[in-house]
Amino acid sequence: MTQNSEIAIVGMGPTGVTLANLLANRGLSVAIFEKQSKPYALPRAVHFDGEVMRIFQSIGLGSEMSDTSRVNIGMLFKDLDSNILIDWSRSQTIGPMGWYESYRFHQPDLETVLQNGLYRFSNVKTFYNSAVRKISDDGENVTIELESGERHTSQFLIGCDGAQSNVREFLNEELVDLGFMQKWLVIDLILKNDRPDLGNHTVQICDPNSPMTYVRGTGKRRRWEMRLTDETVSKISVEDVWNKLVKWISPDDAEIERSAIYTFKSSLVKKWSRGNVFLAGDAAHLMPPFMGQGMCAGIRDVANLAWKLAAVINGADKAILNTYESERSPNVREFIDLTVRLGQIINQTSKSQKETTKMESILPSLGPGLGLRDNIEGHLAPQFLSIESDKADDLNPNGFYPLSNQKNGMKLKGVEPWLNENNITSALVRPDGYILETVSKNKMQNNINYRFDSKNNDLIKAVPSRKFIG
Repeated sequence: MTQNSEIAIVGMGPTGVTLANLLANRGLSVAIFEKQSKPYALPRAVHFDGEVMRIFQSIGLGSEMSDTSRVNIGMLFKDLDSNILIDWSRSQTIGPMGWYESYRFHQPDLETVLQNGLYRFSNVKTFYNSAVRKISDDGENVTIELESGERHTSQFLIGCDGAQSNVREFLNEELVDLGFMQKWLVIDLILKNDRPDLGNHTVQICDPNSPMTYVRGTGKRRRWEMRLTDETVSKISVEDVWNKLVKWISPDDAEIERSAIYTFKSSLVKKWSRGNVFLAGDAAHLMPPFMGQGMCAGIRDVANLAWKLAAVINGADKAILNTYESERSPNVREFIDLTVRLGQIINQTSKSQKETTKMESILPSLGPGLGLRDNIEGHLAPQFLSIESDKADDLNPNGFYPLSNQKNGMKLKGVEPWLNENNITSALVRPDGYILETVSKNKMQNNINYRFDSKNNDLIKAVPSRKFIG
């Protein structure tokens, strides 16, 4: 059977288009299908973190994303008397990922950057108005049949088609409920007049009767999210929206860009793939927005999967693809669990407390996947700068690279103290920024630099004896 592309992607949201950029950047032929006629023009997700910006950097779009976003100063959880219960302020300096810790963005702007990124590649084809009707996998290739009757064959198919995923339905998988489900009203406004009194922090008002979130967006955009106590409501009038906003803002100061009712859920699929078909993003997991990690999780998914797909297509053991689920599922679950706990605080806490709790961002490790974890293996590596101030990931794009103090290694600032802190002599960084393996100071082993050529991005040569744990 003749392949039309090496990889097919269903869904042209941020997760799917990021994946297309990642794969095309590795030289693979990609076809991406979207049932809608054009990109969605209204806001949805509003936050990404430094790890996600690092992924955008890996596809050559870091600067463009930086230009269209704003650095986020953080989140405050307050009671009804405006006492701060939890202070989750974000650093305003460049962090370990090589970028700021947290960003706010307008999703249509982000999607424009990602879509424009695809124009760089002749090996990507995009198809709008292309709803998938049928999927078949013969073990060698996956064929999708569109509602139009057209067929497309590829070696692998990735479903990035959201919470109502057709690809997930094909896999006969369901999202398993993890115990959080609430209806919330989400209101996006554009200011007519400056309102500095609203502040630049995201604010969570903790109230069992009427929890609320305020988000400072980019430019003149502001968002309010409010829990709805009537679970049967499906539509709210413009007048009712303004009545709910009356404490903070009026039609004199802003216009409504969008209002919508969402059901915030926490859920996760049991199986992320079957055969040559994979799920990513909202097709594989859902979480409430209280940490701003929904889109981030999807982009982490595809950063993990993309280099593994490329490795297999270039001759690596197909068993590596089994590590996608075993690495990503525990990582996503940790974000979901913390998000749900924060949601419980927002919905239950109303009384003051004597001291403010300081909250730090989490960076969960991956599941076992590519091998048993020793020391810091499976954790994100910092992105160091070279002597010339180049970012380390850019020095070997799409490949593995070592962090060590050897004379023949990359000259990076700050590596030696980090190695000493972790009691290692070397670390091997994967294409997605996670640490594949380390060499402990206490072990008599050859140094990674000795047996690994930093210019080689071939997984087979990087880890010849690696046992994959699926």
